Amino acid sequence: MAFRYTSKGIPEVPDDFRQVAEDVVGPVDWTDEHSGYCQCPGAHKHTTPSRERDCRVYLDAENGYAPTIHCFHDSCKEEIAAANFALRSTIGKAAFRAGDHHDFSRRQNGFDSGKDPFESFLKACFKADDILSLAPGTLPDGETRAIPEHGGINVFTRDEWLERAAAKGGIERLFSTRHGLYIRINPVSPKSNGTDKDVTAFRHTLIESDRIPKAEQERILRNSGLPIAALIDSGGHSIHAWVRVEAKTRDEYHARRERLWQSLPEGFVIDSQNRNPSRFSRCPGGRRGDAVQRLLAVNLGPSSFEAWESEGDGLGLAEPLRVSQLGDYDTGNDPNNVLGNRWLCRGGSLIIVGQSGIGKSSFSMQLAVMWALGLPVFNIRPVRPLKSLIIQAENDIGDLAEMYQGVRIGMGLNDDHRPLLEENIIFYRDTIHSGADFAKTADVLIQRHKPDLVWGDPLLNYIGDDASQQKVISEFCGRQLNPISERTGIIWCFMHHTGKPPSDSKARSHWTGSDYAYSGLGSSALTNWAREVAVLMRAKTPDGQPPTFRFELCKRRRRAGMTDTQGNSTEAIFVRHGQTGICWRQCPEPQQNESGSKYSIGKQSPRGGRPKAIENTLVEFERLRELTREWEAELSAKYEISASTVRRRWREYQQAQGKGQG
Repeated sequence: MAFRYTSKGIPEVPDDFRQVAEDVVGPVDWTDEHSGYCQCPGAHKHTTPSRERDCRVYLDAENGYAPTIHCFHDSCKEEIAAANFALRSTIGKAAFRAGDHHDFSRRQNGFDSGKDPFESFLKACFKADDILSLAPGTLPDGETRAIPEHGGINVFTRDEWLERAAAKGGIERLFSTRHGLYIRINPVSPKSNGTDKDVTAFRHTLIESDRIPKAEQERILRNSGLPIAALIDSGGHSIHAWVRVEAKTRDEYHARRERLWQSLPEGFVIDSQNRNPSRFSRCPGGRRGDAVQRLLAVNLGPSSFEAWESEGDGLGLAEPLRVSQLGDYDTGNDPNNVLGNRWLCRGGSLIIVGQSGIGKSSFSMQLAVMWALGLPVFNIRPVRPLKSLIIQAENDIGDLAEMYQGVRIGMGLNDDHRPLLEENIIFYRDTIHSGADFAKTADVLIQRHKPDLVWGDPLLNYIGDDASQQKVISEFCGRQLNPISERTGIIWCFMHHTGKPPSDSKARSHWTGSDYAYSGLGSSALTNWAREVAVLMRAKTPDGQPPTFRFELCKRRRRAGMTDTQGNSTEAIFVRHGQTGICWRQCPEPQQNESGSKYSIGKQSPRGGRPKAIENTLVEFERLRELTREWEAELSAKYEISASTVRRRWREYQQAQGKGQG
């Protein structure tokens, strides 16, 4: 820690210990007076993407909380341990310099180790008027394991137990047994038997495991993020954790207990006998042979079950939703809506699929530019001007300049629009990061620029592995991208390529929009991940018409708000390259030649059956000297006829020209 000094060289005491914490761990997003979220000191060791609320610092020492840094990740435990040592040490030194001579450093486990741990334990876990159930241990004849001698002394309140222990000089003198001292984990009715039906408050559950070394048990429990009221060394092979459940009913108690159990790692094998709310635990201060049952810590982690739940149960999940919230939610005024009628909302994802070389990058440029101004594109309206972070690998500065200038000219934009565009569009050229490295890079840029939309062009450059494998897509999209979008609310927008065209040119003739959603290269898991898949494909047009493309929304469709040239709501429109600038313009649907005297290539003649040869000349034949395989494939794809039909038309054409004789 770097202390600030006065002009006389004396260390300056901070106004509060939050300043000390920030000197140790860096900036902290304080959620209350005593706790907040910070950057994990060991974030560089995380094996999964770091999220904004993975790491938290707690400073509520005056109420029994040890100054503690806790991170959801396990891979950074060494750095967390070192940071906790530095935090507690520097806070202790700062407190001493401030004249707080209660020796703050002695409270690093949530209690003053110079005072009676039995008192610290009871005050952390029980209220003053709670009836506590204590029992000395006994070793039955022929047994090797001690048990409570009886159902407990169930008549004294917490404060009465403290008075009795103090009068005897400590709890160990009040109970002289060397077979341990037991205490039930929850208060009970006075003069009761101490059974489950006698429990008056379902406050704690007991978690322990003696299957792994005790030091490892303690490490896992301390780093679990559970709302631990007390951590106790049993004096034997296990650590006892009293974890807050604070349930209103017995059923709720068991439901919450089960959730706490499930949040612990598989290697921590829980003793399943500790299910009931009247369970006995080892009590600090009791003697167990030559060992002492010791209080290790109090008030670790969140201060309540609800606080733990709101932080995602330690699983990295968002706060759970209830039916009442769904029933009351105003979908007509959804604050998460970003584009269209909830077509894309905060945390969503969009994939635009298209053939190579058709202008997908310029298409995305037009979307980003118009949405940056808060203007609709093809009637897809943003709720406000949207900020775009564009990360791309295909285009150099000249390419980007041509596209931007083309959109600006084609859309009739002027200098008045420039300040907002300057603020709302940021470009990065990234040709070196992929997979987890791309996710980490994007995360840094997102934190820096706070965009609404993050564009990746092309997707295949950034996946970093075989896109045809489901596990690759699940890892990249689910484990690397999703945590970022869920935490920040950004919408991922990726430009993606189609695969090779099918050998049968008519294979897609009956495809629907739902089928086209799977036309992108790679595993179907990619389509399933994306909130929306849009497909930009070359459409068939009559001879002499300019290239035309069909832009179709395949999943959330009409929520986008697109309309055709007649103003009718639609999920697919037709677009062409603009005549002015590099931009896209909506156009009417191309009309095929309906003349009965001329056959439309790839369609059946009006009379049915195969059309006459003289009516089926392909105009490209006129400039060919020979029909190469390349021309054969191109004509097959263009006219949606088979390769054998192209060859037959070529023979008929040659015969008609007198070139097929001899």
